[in-house]
Amino acid sequence: MPLFYAGVLMSFYEGLSLVVACIAVIMSLVAWTGQRKLQREANDMQRATSKLAEKQLEMLLREEEGRGKARLSADLFKDGKTHRLRIRNYSAVVARNINVEILVDDPRDDPLIDSEKLSKLPWPSLAPEAEFAMIAALTLSRPTAFNVLLRWTNPDGAAVEEQVFVAL
Repeated sequence: MPLFYAGVLMSFYEGLSLVVACIAVIMSLVAWTGQRKLQREANDMQRATSKLAEKQLEMLLREEEGRGKARLSADLFKDGKTHRLRIRNYSAVVARNINVEILVDDPRDDPLIDSEKLSKLPWPSLAPEAEFAMIAALTLSRPTAFNVLLRWTNPDGAAVEEQVFVAL
């Protein structure tokens, strides 16, 4: 049985071939759009991986740069009935001549006891992962959150000053 298509007489097998070819073209287009989507996702993943590698390299460089430097932290904690200000060395090198200053507007709001400051500061040296604590007299009239100025000397002789916020 002959078919008419665009004014051309076609046999059954030619019509069947045309239908199969059209189906193949549609399937190719579907596969092509799917591949484009997958390629776009792969490119996005590659960009993300590249950014992650840059960040890791940056972190490694910063870590390498800071290996010979001490890093100190400060925090307030409750020890039984008293409060204490703890200074901790969380680096791999020794920190020397550690000094602590509480930054408050009114010197009467300084929670560190004067006798503690006189007897303990400057702290001679603080080994890696070591800490020391000083009694903090916190009352209702004194703030329970404040800035602490830490000063110390690195093993290379460089003086460091860092401000840390502490809160109970």
